[in-house]
Amino acid sequence: MTSISLATPQDIPAVCTIDAMVLGSTSRSSELQEAIEQGHCYLALIDKNIVGFAIINQSFFKNSFIHLLIVHPHYQKRGVGEEMMRYLETISPTEKLFTSTNLSNERMQRLCLRLGYVHCGTLTHLDPDDPEMFFCKYVRHPL
Repeated sequence: MTSISLATPQDIPAVCTIDAMVLGSTSRSSELQEAIEQGHCYLALIDKNIVGFAIINQSFFKNSFIHLLIVHPHYQKRGVGEEMMRYLETISPTEKLFTSTNLSNERMQRLCLRLGYVHCGTLTHLDPDDPEMFFCKYVRHPL
């Protein structure tokens, strides 16, 4: 079973290692370190081992936004990403929760749709020839 916890500075090397495995580079290391230090990074753990992480904050027009959802390659297709998304929905302090993914990332698109997120827009020119698709889900009732 997967447990979710807030990352601490001691987790920076493990998070950066998993990210580099998935991304193929260490280009996001400083961004990941900053997210951890600011309390925006959550870990997925199986048997106390870090198997994934997610970064969430309220920087998207004052709404919660999942910036990254990364699962170690050996633990993909086991429900870890879904468990992390569901957890982030429960801790989101805002009514709406947004995320985005590239058009080429069909697995993330399917996950979003399966969890009830709706496609709410597409932005071109961020990545060459790979538009960014945005998704939204109401996770809180309006006050």
